[in-house]
Amino acid sequence: MSTESNKAAYRRFYEEFVNGGKESAADALLDERLVSHSPFPGQAPGPQGVKDTFALFRRAFPDLHAKLEDLLAEGDKVAGRFTVTGTHRGEFMGRAGTGNPVTYEEVVILRFENGRIVEHWAVADALALMQGIGAVPAAGP
Repeated sequence: MSTESNKAAYRRFYEEFVNGGKESAADALLDERLVSHSPFPGQAPGPQGVKDTFALFRRAFPDLHAKLEDLLAEGDKVAGRFTVTGTHRGEFMGRAGTGNPVTYEEVVILRFENGRIVEHWAVADALALMQGIGAVPAAGP
């Protein structure tokens, strides 16, 4: 597959599954051999673990949205930088919904084989996320 087709698949994954909640997109794009090198705490392996993690995020942040800021591709890997927003409405990491708006940055690298995601790496601003849900106090002036 070309870097352009991998970028299109990456965009589809985020537009249809992450932002749109369409599990059919996850089923079409997540390979059964998927390895997440930076899973969310407690995430099960493989595609089901990814789907379960996003279900958890959607329950906690029903208006979850990942805005793609940058998209870069080289060979079989595609990297995206996102601004993630949502409102903390449900339980997350042991904290009841606060109604707080949450914004954090995330970088996600996906490796593709035959148009499907086989590896995943991510680095998120966990401090901003935890401050947003009130689990960590915001920094003072």
